[in-house]
Amino acid sequence: MRIKLGSQMHISDIAKATKGCLISSCDATVTHLTTDTRELCEGDLFIAIKGEKYDGENYVKEAKERGAFVLSKNRSLADIYHLDTKLALLIFGENYVKNLPIILYRIGITGSVGKTTTKEFLKILLGGSYKCHATEGNFNNEIGMPISLLSAPRDTRVLIAEMGMNHMGEISRLSHCLRPNIAIITNVGTSHIGHLGNRENIAKAKLEICDGMSDGITIVPHDEPLLKSAKGRKTFSLSKGVSDYSTVKNQDGSVSIFKGDKLYCQTTFTPEGEHNRFCLAAAVSAAIEAGASSSSLAEGIRLISRENTRQNVICCHKYRFYADFYNASPESITALLSVAENYEKGYKKSLLLGDVSELGRMSDKIHFDIGRAISPMTFSNLFLFGRECDATLRGAIYGGFPKDRIFINHNLSAPDFTACQIRQACGEGEIIFMKASRSVRLERVLNCFIEKGDNDE
Repeated sequence: MRIKLGSQMHISDIAKATKGCLISSCDATVTHLTTDTRELCEGDLFIAIKGEKYDGENYVKEAKERGAFVLSKNRSLADIYHLDTKLALLIFGENYVKNLPIILYRIGITGSVGKTTTKEFLKILLGGSYKCHATEGNFNNEIGMPISLLSAPRDTRVLIAEMGMNHMGEISRLSHCLRPNIAIITNVGTSHIGHLGNRENIAKAKLEICDGMSDGITIVPHDEPLLKSAKGRKTFSLSKGVSDYSTVKNQDGSVSIFKGDKLYCQTTFTPEGEHNRFCLAAAVSAAIEAGASSSSLAEGIRLISRENTRQNVICCHKYRFYADFYNASPESITALLSVAENYEKGYKKSLLLGDVSELGRMSDKIHFDIGRAISPMTFSNLFLFGRECDATLRGAIYGGFPKDRIFINHNLSAPDFTACQIRQACGEGEIIFMKASRSVRLERVLNCFIEKGDNDE
């Protein structure tokens, strides 16, 4: 994972922030950090982390040869020497957050399920009132979370961090890194019960989110007795009046938000399923605690509804599809390309584009321009589906996209052919962004995966 630091720093300042020993005599300025030499650029700071499947210390020499500065336990090659590089990264993140000049709220989120959805909802709910920064995707472990925090801009007012775990003690270390003043525990399930033995131990592990909290509140489900000892406990539910905050579905499909038994706001919420309303209830609770007004909260919930109606992330056994079947225009495709560039960095992504309709005589040129804007740095593969493929193909090649990574299907009556192309070209865990005009009926390609039993759900 490679990120741009939210604030560029000198090597000597990074040594202090990580509590490491400065070895280098070159006090250069660093703008980017990485733990993966495959993403490394000259002048980056490479932190040699030992993971489950790799040991960054084995790549320290390569990083030095490629012009990077190195934080390592190999004193002879390190620019910053530290005996525990993973701990150094956590300390670095903690000190970086501590020195953000105008930060108001540091919000940590954990739970067996629903962490990422709650985080994404909360980011939208508070985004209209504050400059928010959230950890990317599901980077929620002792490596991903602090790295995400280190990319927070200096003018961040609200930090939102997802925290995951496999074993006891992991969330405690993450909590000390973030020092939350608002914490959310979405639930206590049975994930990791093989490591922790029972739900009681799982609850104890989740409650470690309070360990780094000196003064604050913890938002938990009203009906979970295992979380009654949470520091500064506030509760949420889907029933009016039984908890501090509640989200109640109305007969007309809208939702009412209650603070205690008093109506706070009522608005549209279209995502289906109790699990979505449960995540919304958790996010709403934190948003109100962070000062969200009734009007800004209602607008944020409406925005969540629009986002979930237009774009849906559908998980299948091997892939994730970021699917927008609503409609397409040159501007909306440009927006999607921008979203894809910043979405879950570290994961491979591909793009499936169908035709843009109703362009008249400008169709050829616009499809060419769309193709030219598709970056091979963002997407591993490009799949084209429709009658305007050739213009998009020419533009993509003109813009530098490798021809051998472009797959074409002109036959709109054969979505299964495009599905076959995706299966052959894409690897496990790949995110496939999908966009086309409504007339293309691009959802038929996705249905080829679901109907063959690839769906995860």
